[in-house]
Amino acid sequence: MEQLFVFGKPVEGLSFTDREMESARLSANFAAGINTFIISPRRWGKTSLVKKVIAESREDGKLFVFLDVFKAKTPADFCGILANAVLKQTASAVEDIWENVKSFLERINVGIRLAPDQQSKLDLDFGLSKEMAPMESILSLPQRIAEKKNAEIVVCIDEFQQIALFDDSLTFQKMLRGIWQNQRRVTYCLFGSKKHMMEGLFDEESKPFYKFGDIIYLKRIPLPYWKVFISEKFSSAGKSISEEQIERICQTVDFHSSYVQQLCWYVFLFSGEQVTDEDVNSGIEELIVQNTALFESRTETLTPVQMRFLMAVANGIHDGFSTSEVISKYKLGSSASSVATRKSLLEKGLLSVEAGKTFLADPVMGLWLRQP
Repeated sequence: MEQLFVFGKPVEGLSFTDREMESARLSANFAAGINTFIISPRRWGKTSLVKKVIAESREDGKLFVFLDVFKAKTPADFCGILANAVLKQTASAVEDIWENVKSFLERINVGIRLAPDQQSKLDLDFGLSKEMAPMESILSLPQRIAEKKNAEIVVCIDEFQQIALFDDSLTFQKMLRGIWQNQRRVTYCLFGSKKHMMEGLFDEESKPFYKFGDIIYLKRIPLPYWKVFISEKFSSAGKSISEEQIERICQTVDFHSSYVQQLCWYVFLFSGEQVTDEDVNSGIEELIVQNTALFESRTETLTPVQMRFLMAVANGIHDGFSTSEVISKYKLGSSASSVATRKSLLEKGLLSVEAGKTFLADPVMGLWLRQP
């Protein structure tokens, strides 16, 4: 059976909708060698967009490297993940990987684990410490391999915001920028799931990644695209859903791409040949149930004041948090306390800012908070 709606993983093929402008822009950046930051709230489709463009651009003769650095806790971890990805994804055989290790990383002690005839299982252990020289060699690796192959490489790094959490992060950021900006055969695409942290890497002139490249801000997929996409998905399975019901689904989750697909799936499961409003209600209830454990986990360490602040935002307060009316109604303490609470929740990724107004980063958390 065709997977009608996809959530919880990158979207591919017929499950991908819209993003024509962003796809064209990112593809053009790859072709022209322009570094790119992609910014959006969590699960708006950044990874899906990048993988889609990579799949469509492979015939251009470029080599693509995709890696996720979410588990990196130190610069050494980052460099190890990068080296593994670059060495494996630019090689046509295991022998090529080992040859590149010997050619370009001869001063680094590299351990290898490999299951028989399974290149994908290859794992390289670089045993890196805090010394700069070995890490500089690894950060230069994409350019050196590109020169050897007389090719161009595009390196796409997911969860890039993790570098902001490293000890002495600024020093490492300066090293990255200093090395990467001089690589003429390598283009970088940097994106991550924490919008506030990603923006913090380049939002000031003093930051190393300031003006490192183009910035693509993903916007919500407009309702007309969702109407066509959702209607066709239901129709392909012999079911009918009204435009009004589709609009309600999209508005309920604030047009959040992953949640639109998840809610559509639950509505599909509850419905017969004709979707009813009660089916939509049941889908919404199931969406909240399925995410309750996540929300409980993300809020269990919050203070009562932080929880009340989230409730204020969930109830439609998007600015004016320092006013006496809001402070009194939601018991936020003082003006200074309210400002500090907002800042801490932004840093935790629970809030986001759009056009100067504050919103919950996760719209379904708002549904959960507003439950009786």
